[in-house]
Amino acid sequence: MDDIMQPNYYTTYLKAYLTAAGYPRKDDDAFIEDRAELASAEYEERRRDGMTVFGAQECAMKVLLKGLEC
Repeated sequence: MDDIMQPNYYTTYLKAYLTAAGYPRKDDDAFIEDRAELASAEYEERRRDGMTVFGAQECAMKVLLKGLEC
């Protein structure tokens, strides 16, 4: 698939989000990488299911930020 989101995108996004929000786990690379991989897998699964890029991205972001929302 041409539009697969790589974990790097989610890693970068989550690091910036945690830093901006002042979360204590902002430097926890294992936590961030695990979340990024889960989000990437969610995106890929949703796209394979036929969801639009926007819809799949929205689902992936929910996985990435689950439990971290302010």
